[in-house]
Amino acid sequence: MLKLMKRQKSYLFKNTVFKEGDESAKTVFSGPGELGIGPAPEFNGKPETLNPEEMFVAAINSCIMTTFFYFVRKSNVEILSYHSDAQGWVEKQTDGFRFTNVEVRAEVTLKQQELAEKVRELGDLAEKYCLVSRSISCPVRYHLEIG
Repeated sequence: MLKLMKRQKSYLFKNTVFKEGDESAKTVFSGPGELGIGPAPEFNGKPETLNPEEMFVAAINSCIMTTFFYFVRKSNVEILSYHSDAQGWVEKQTDGFRFTNVEVRAEVTLKQQELAEKVRELGDLAEKYCLVSRSISCPVRYHLEIG
């Protein structure tokens, strides 16, 4: 008997990057539209444009947040506020520059303080299941403070 493989879901995410002449490069996302991009100021870029390094760190930060809120909704926990900052460290290695560590620090305010331990568990799940951080080689640490 032929065993049929279950079809896996796949998703396509795309954007367009372009540069014309001496103009700053731009990228077009399906949602926010067109944004200026370029190298980070540390690599002779302009501070007013997005750079891949900052977008990399932002992708991790926002993915952990959206994964956290996925588990929050499933658990019917009410969050009054969520704020997170992320930092990524780039170091020169023998094979070139690379991210060596990303840290995300989040502060959550709860409506019901008695759910603090449950929310810590949800934070652990977000750290474990964030698609972006699971897809990269450098370690990502998620620190969650509950108030």
